[in-house]
Amino acid sequence: MKRTGLILLTALSLTFLFIVACDNDEREEIETMTSGFMTGRTDNKGYVYMLRDDFGKSYKINGKSEQLKPDTIYRMVASIALNEDNTARILQMVPTISYIAPEDSLIPDTMRVKDPVKIESIYIGGGFLNVHVCIKVQKEGTQHGLLYSRLNTPGKTSFTFYHNAYGDEPVYSKYAYVSIPLYGYGLAKNDTVFLSCKGFEEDYEYKLIYK
Repeated sequence: MKRTGLILLTALSLTFLFIVACDNDEREEIETMTSGFMTGRTDNKGYVYMLRDDFGKSYKINGKSEQLKPDTIYRMVASIALNEDNTARILQMVPTISYIAPEDSLIPDTMRVKDPVKIESIYIGGGFLNVHVCIKVQKEGTQHGLLYSRLNTPGKTSFTFYHNAYGDEPVYSKYAYVSIPLYGYGLAKNDTVFLSCKGFEEDYEYKLIYK
C-alpha cells in the first residue's frame, strides 16, 4: 500500500460533546466528536474506510469521505463524529505535509531559504513528529514553499524547516500541519528528537522525548 502525504496546512487530540435541542425541548441529542492528527487508509475506490489516531485508537468510517487515491495511506488532521456502533463519520479532513525526510545535504541551495515561521504546537505521537506551523502572508493565494530535512548530526535525530515566502510580506496568519515520520531511525523509548527553525522573534530549538 502506498503512503502519501497531502501537501499543505492541533497537535492536540480534542473531544467534544455537542448537545442539540429540539424546538420544543422535548429531547436532546448528544453527539461526540474528536479531532486531531490521524492516519487514514483508502479503499479501492479512494474513500477513507479506516482512521487511526496517535493514541492507537482505530475508527471504522461509516459513509463516504472526499475521494482520494485508491489503496493509499494518508496522514491528515481529521474531525470525526462518533457513532453508537463504534463507527465514525468524517466531518473534515485537513491535509498535512508528510514525507520521509531527505538528508539536508540533498536540499538544493535554491531551496535553502529560511524565512521565519511560528510554531503553534509540537508533539510526538503515532510514530510522527507533529507540528502546527503558522506562516505570515500579505496577499491571498500567494504561494509559499515549506519543507523539512534531516540534519546530518552524529548520534542525533535532528530535523530543520525551510520556508520560502518568495518576498511576500508577513501580515496575515496562515497555517500548515506537518507530520514527520520517525520510523527507520532506530529510535528507542525516551530517545531525544530535535527540531530547529527560524522564528520571527527568536529561533526555535526543540528537544522532544520519543515515546
